[in-house]
Amino acid sequence: MKESEEYKIELDLDRDRIRTVLSEAYEICKDFLSVTPDIEKDQFVARIDPFLNSNRVSIPVLLEFPIKGYPGMKIEIDLRRRKAKVWMFPKSKQATLNHMLKAL
Repeated sequence: MKESEEYKIELDLDRDRIRTVLSEAYEICKDFLSVTPDIEKDQFVARIDPFLNSNRVSIPVLLEFPIKGYPGMKIEIDLRRRKAKVWMFPKSKQATLNHMLKAL
C-alpha cells in the first residue's frame, strides 16, 4: 500500500539554528582554549548532518572535537533544545566553557 503525502511525518527541527549553535560552540572553544582545532569549522559542523537527516532526535549527540592538548574533548548537542555542552578535562575549563555556551 502506498503511503499518502498527507500522512507523511516530518520532524520540525530548526536545522539552521542547530548548525549555528555548533559553529558558535566551535569558535568559543577555539578562542577560550587558545589553540587551533585539528578540524576545520565547516567539517566539524557537517558531522551533525547524519543525525539531522535521521529520525532519532530524542537523545543528545556527542561529537568528538579533536584539539591538541585536550584529548577526548566532546561537544554534546541536544537536537530538540538546540543547546550545546562540552565534556572535557580539566573540569574547571569544562565548567567555564559550559557557562559560555549556555548563552547560545
